[in-house]
Amino acid sequence: MKDVSHYSSLRSGLSAGLVAAALAVSGVAAAADAAPLPAAGDGWRLGVAEVPAPHAPGAKVRTTARIEVLAGQLGEGGAPLQAVAVGQAAQQLTDGALDAWVGAWTDGRALPEGLRATRLSWSAAPMAIMRTDTDIHAWSDLGGRTVCLSADGRVSGELSARFGAIEQIYASAADALLALRVGQCDAAVQDEDFLKQLLTYPEWRKFSAQLAPYRAQALTRLVRDDLATPRKTAVRQATSAERLRELARQQARDIAFEVYLDQTVPDCH
Repeated sequence: MKDVSHYSSLRSGLSAGLVAAALAVSGVAAAADAAPLPAAGDGWRLGVAEVPAPHAPGAKVRTTARIEVLAGQLGEGGAPLQAVAVGQAAQQLTDGALDAWVGAWTDGRALPEGLRATRLSWSAAPMAIMRTDTDIHAWSDLGGRTVCLSADGRVSGELSARFGAIEQIYASAADALLALRVGQCDAAVQDEDFLKQLLTYPEWRKFSAQLAPYRAQALTRLVRDDLATPRKTAVRQATSAERLRELARQQARDIAFEVYLDQTVPDCH
């Protein structure tokens, strides 16, 4: 990628937020602009349903759609995220393999003794966005229509089974949203809180038609009661409402820029 100075010559319509994203994607964002990372808590172990593959040299930068992955990026001193399916989370915590797990907790059974569940300030409920001139006004209208999803989304298979939608799965949220913008699908579906943040950018006004979630889903944090105080503090800091709000701003900004870069600047090398 060219030096960040070339962003001054991008189209005049590029918002200040996306210019900031350009700096972040280029790896030169000011430290003050980054969400504060919590203390490592002596390497506490966080489980999430899926862990993204490491960034391959030369590959496009792609930000995950899952906010819990971003919340768990502790920097130096933090243990790597561990991929633990929702059905295995409670057992892994009980066995001591994890200190905490964050994700879309759907298991209705009572938690084993010694574990505590806390609803986090993040709506992972499925929300849809579309062009403002769409004729889709209800979820039932998705029958036979194409919906762009990302591989790290949360509703793969659900929209086709429930509404008869034709699901198109893309490698990342940026790829799925780009497909929406260029007309490869009729709607895109992601976490409600992510899409609401994305729609604050003027570049997304033409794609601001939306379907409110048809079901509720908040992220849940599972933690062992006997967790040492430093680790318990780190877990709470990493998933606090304030940090999730800041991460949401960064996530939407970065993904918006990734879409912009692919759609408007096909070759930035």
